Amino acid sequence: MFSFGWFSSGRDRAALDLFVAAHERLASGYIPVRLAFVFCDREPGETAAADAFLAAVKARGVPAVTLSSRELRQKIQRRDSQVEAAREAFDARVIALLKDFKVEVVVLAGYMLITSPLLCRTFLLLNLHPALPGGPKGTWQEVMWQLMEADAREAGAMMHLATPELDAGPPVAYFRFSLRSPAFDPLWAAWQEKRRARTLAAIQAGEGEGEPLFARIRAEELRREFPLILLTLKNLAEGRFRLTRQGPAVQGQIIPTGFDLTPQVEEFLREQAVSS
Repeated sequence: MFSFGWFSSGRDRAALDLFVAAHERLASGYIPVRLAFVFCDREPGETAAADAFLAAVKARGVPAVTLSSRELRQKIQRRDSQVEAAREAFDARVIALLKDFKVEVVVLAGYMLITSPLLCRTFLLLNLHPALPGGPKGTWQEVMWQLMEADAREAGAMMHLATPELDAGPPVAYFRFSLRSPAFDPLWAAWQEKRRARTLAAIQAGEGEGEPLFARIRAEELRREFPLILLTLKNLAEGRFRLTRQGPAVQGQIIPTGFDLTPQVEEFLREQAVSS
């Protein structure tokens, strides 16, 4: 059976909810896969959020492996000159802890560390990025603002192979949705009027994530993220494509653009709406 691992920092309720929802789908037989382990870079007692996350993992009978990244994070915050060596050393310890688990891929689900070249060579790492292939890079907040500033006509998210270069790995699967519809058009009009009167920095400082267009784009993107993760695993497990370090492949042929799973994601959402 297709086997995978799960990396998370367990830093908030979203990380917990994502794991629980994914595990429920796995347990239902929706995807013919086995979750071999969960790795968390917070140890018991380090944060309340991570403790709740780890308790949920253990309650579901999934092996939980932990190693605190506190010292590494402190070096990153200090911009220590030895941070890359420290990152590689930390990942070497993680690899040693996971050496007895055999997995085809590892899903990075709310894992807040940049992965070292060593970790990328050891595992095929699937990372979620809230933009289409070739789209904006950066945090999800940065992506949303860039889409708005570019007057984008569509948005989406992708699962891509993680590489040491942030958000630059080959795309594996993605979804897209239109930003031009009766629901979006009034928000665009209000945004454009607002931008004529104020700078982007002023809007960010005054409204932040509550800006209506920003919030609507993020909400539409966010509700499709979980289906994308599940459906990427489902397509891999059922053999619709194979994952290589160069990207997804069908019959030995690399698909450089990744797979458009938009129809599957939208069908998932429709079924979810009916069942609820």
